[in-house]
This record gives sequence, C-alpha cells and structure tokens, in this order.
Amino acid sequence: MQTRTRLILVGLIPILLVAALIIGVFLLGTLPGFTGEIFRKIAGFMFSPFFLEATFASLGLIAVLCINNIRLKLNGDDYVTLEIDEKSKKEEP
Repeated sequence: MQTRTRLILVGLIPILLVAALIIGVFLLGTLPGFTGEIFRKIAGFMFSPFFLEATFASLGLIAVLCINNIRLKLNGDDYVTLEIDEKSKKEEP
C-alpha cells in the first residue's frame, strides 16, 4: 500500500468514527421505551441551534486529537533540543 493511501485511510478513521457516533445516536433513538426516549432527547439536544455548533466543534476537536495521537504513535515525537554556545551568549551585548 502506498504511503499516501495509508495516510488518507488513517485520517479517515476518526471522521468515520464521529459519523458512526451520530448515526448510532439516531438509530438508538428508534428503540421503544425509555431507552429510545433518552437517545431522542440526546439527538434533539445535540442538534438544537446553539449546541449544533458546539457539538460539531467538540467532535472536530476530538477527531483532530485522535489524528494527532495516531500520527505520534506512527512517527514518534518531534522534540528538538537546542544547544546554546556559551561563548556566543557572552559576546552579545
């Protein structure tokens, strides 16, 4: 598998998980009884005008953090240590 295809698939995983979460809430809302009523309330609350933006912003933030976590596991951390030369530090005014 090519590297580009692998990167696209890794980035697509959190997007599909968020979509599955939203679809799951709506599908669980079709259950009869108290359980279905709870999920219908959650879906209604999640898609009310103010909370719609907040919900998608938080889900987007979760997706970005998941992608970053996957990237860090694959590539490792990118920490760099700086070496400061003491001579040049003393020479500057």
